[in-house]
Amino acid sequence: MNNYYGIRESEVNYKLAIYAKEELEKYEGVKVYLTRYGDCPTIAQRAEIAKNYNADLLISMHINSGGSDSRGAAIWVTQDNTKVEYYEKSKELGDKILSQISYLGIQNNGVYTRSGKPNEWYPSGIVKDYYGIIRYAMDYNIRSILLEHCFISNNSDCQFINADEKIKRLALADVQGIVQAYQLEKKDKGTIPVKKMTIDKEELELEISSEIPEPIAYIYPVFEPQNVTNTGVDYYSSNPEIVRVWGGKLRGLKEGKATITAISRNNQRIAKIDVYVTKPEVPLKDISVKEERQNVYINETGDVIINFNPTNATDKIMYWKSSDPETVRVYNGHFRGLKEGKATITGISRAGGKIVTCDVYVRDPDKTYLESISTVKPSYTVGINEKSKIEMNFNPTDATNKILYWESSDPETVRVYNGEFRGLKEGKATITITSDDGGLKTTCDIYVKDPNKTYVENINLPFTEYEAGIDEALDIDFSYDPINSSNAEFVWESSNPEILRVWGPRFRALKEGTAYVIARTKDGMAEAKIKVNIKRYKLDGISPKQESYTVVVNEKGKIEMNFNPIKATNKILYWESSDPETVRVYNGEFRGLKEGKATITITSDDGGLKTTCDIYVKKPIKLESISPKQESYTVDINEKSKIEMNFNPTDATNKILYWESSDPETVRVYNGEFRGLKEGKATITITSDDGGLKTTCDIYVKD
Repeated sequence: MNNYYGIRESEVNYKLAIYAKEELEKYEGVKVYLTRYGDCPTIAQRAEIAKNYNADLLISMHINSGGSDSRGAAIWVTQDNTKVEYYEKSKELGDKILSQISYLGIQNNGVYTRSGKPNEWYPSGIVKDYYGIIRYAMDYNIRSILLEHCFISNNSDCQFINADEKIKRLALADVQGIVQAYQLEKKDKGTIPVKKMTIDKEELELEISSEIPEPIAYIYPVFEPQNVTNTGVDYYSSNPEIVRVWGGKLRGLKEGKATITAISRNNQRIAKIDVYVTKPEVPLKDISVKEERQNVYINETGDVIINFNPTNATDKIMYWKSSDPETVRVYNGHFRGLKEGKATITGISRAGGKIVTCDVYVRDPDKTYLESISTVKPSYTVGINEKSKIEMNFNPTDATNKILYWESSDPETVRVYNGEFRGLKEGKATITITSDDGGLKTTCDIYVKDPNKTYVENINLPFTEYEAGIDEALDIDFSYDPINSSNAEFVWESSNPEILRVWGPRFRALKEGTAYVIARTKDGMAEAKIKVNIKRYKLDGISPKQESYTVVVNEKGKIEMNFNPIKATNKILYWESSDPETVRVYNGEFRGLKEGKATITITSDDGGLKTTCDIYVKKPIKLESISPKQESYTVDINEKSKIEMNFNPTDATNKILYWESSDPETVRVYNGEFRGLKEGKATITITSDDGGLKTTCDIYVKD
């Protein structure tokens, strides 16, 4: 070991490690092990010790030596840049540690990599690292850095390690770099660290289609424990040209595979998911379960049946998990009930990560269970401070367990206990009734009314069901009765805003599916619904509303179109001029450029429909002269009138005129219309668009 200026490198290294261990273990979720306690294991053995401890990070602490002019701190990391968790995160850690060391006055020499033997490679194909502590750690999938704090051979650097207090200060700088990189918190702050993190999906397939050229999906971290304090996660894509990731949102860009690496900011726990971007013959649009609830007896088996849309989708691979494997075990959609209780089975499609669930209730064959519950009446109306009781239907009537739980959506309006309720103030509350095992639910609406008021009894909508095309918008004509109701304030909502957007008494259909427009009084006393079925209508025909248009040179126009059916979903059209030098066209708007004719070809988005429209461009007819039809006008104060004009020739192309009053405080003029403001006279000057023609007209204002 090196010995300079009375300082032994081995002693300094050991003290650095001891001080760093003492400080780091003051932080939540951190346990530090030393690889040297008196003996001196080999480098390979140190990496093996880290493996046996299941270490997240292996730091090799050193003091450098060299020429007397060499000084400063440096860190070496792996050169395998194919894995962000080892290369990029090691560099980030190294930069933070060196930054803290530099605050003490030690020169920051930076983060480095160094190649080993050219005939030794990692599985990634990258040449292995020179330093064994990094090389062996990488073989065990452990992040490792080699830290050279300063040069023992340099008199200036030795000033930082020539006393225990200074060595401790240097170790604390190391710790602060680690704390920043791993976002650690002190134990006395009561924070909950991340012990483990996984992704909610095993793998994912994003399907490119003509309708969705860049499919999107989301991945979510699952923390252990669930109530961790710092839920921040950084995401990285191994191939951003195939899959781009931002904050857990994935976008598939082209066919191929990318591995998404998720790293928690606290403790840097690592999780990965492989994402495949495909272009299947039949993309999977959606999935659903045949039954959302199933009952089985102990040791009885069942299957979660998936409905695929479309049924002939190319990829039907599913992943399965049980919320309570000790109650219900599941494999590939097939499940077995193990003991009395309930578990939720979750199925996730590989294609697009679509999720479905099925609640499985495991029963004891020696017991009689409730199959259904319902209220005798769907709603009750009571006065303020009036009491009543919700009567129930049980099926079967001899069920063993008829215990129910009762909950009011608004306890300040309606209070409920064991089926008995009291109206406390004017309004509405919904009572939710749940069976003892949580498997059965029903509701009952309670209306509390003031006997001195008149309430809306009915909201009258024009229809109860409507079929809409995607992007179709509709205003809803509604009424209510009685018309003199005191609570005639209304709220409009959508049961699914992703499918149907509602604002006021109007809605817009956004994508295929079914949703409800819900109209209710603000106090919830009355409600009505419209079921909206949204479909994707195929465009069957297109035609221009006019077969041809005639314009003059430099005049603009727009081709108006007929679509069949009107509700067709995709009305995107492509426009092309047979002679762009005569007529230029863009998105239906055209401009005549020179005298002649051009045919506009209009094509549907999928190329299946075509039609044409002829555009004729004529030379403009020049305006030769202008004159007012009257040389003067007489009006009263505040009276309005209009100057009528003569044009020569009458079919001149450009009849745009500019108007100016000689005395705007007496006569104000705009576009030929004028108003007398006060007694007097003003002369209106009229000028042609090109400025070549001028004339005047006198306006007399009398009291």
